[in-house]
Amino acid sequence: MIYGRLIDRKAIVPVIFRLPHQPDFSLDFVIDTGFNDYLTLPPQAVSAMNFPLYSSIPARLANGSETLLSVHLGTIVWDDVETVVPILASGYKPLLGTALMEGYHLEIDFEDNGLVSLEKISSPMS
Repeated sequence: MIYGRLIDRKAIVPVIFRLPHQPDFSLDFVIDTGFNDYLTLPPQAVSAMNFPLYSSIPARLANGSETLLSVHLGTIVWDDVETVVPILASGYKPLLGTALMEGYHLEIDFEDNGLVSLEKISSPMS
């Protein structure tokens, strides 16, 4: 289970990063259900964390403009499981997309400091 909070009407959850030869650390991400990939980080953060470049992709931004975004690979700990995910170098705030939430139930209490939770969806026993 992953827990976060609603702050200024934004659902925010922590994501734990695992970098080589450094202690794990957490960054807060805004859940963006209109973003269907994994994570975005500002380009400066991607550079500072020295994530390896994986590829570049064309993208249409929310304002309708098109750009080329670099895709990097980073290791995170998501719901106590270490996993490598693509991270788009874009924008000015960290965003968490729906690809990372696949297989989870999202619940948000829309009130100041409301609870945000992501719970793994159990598959029925056969």
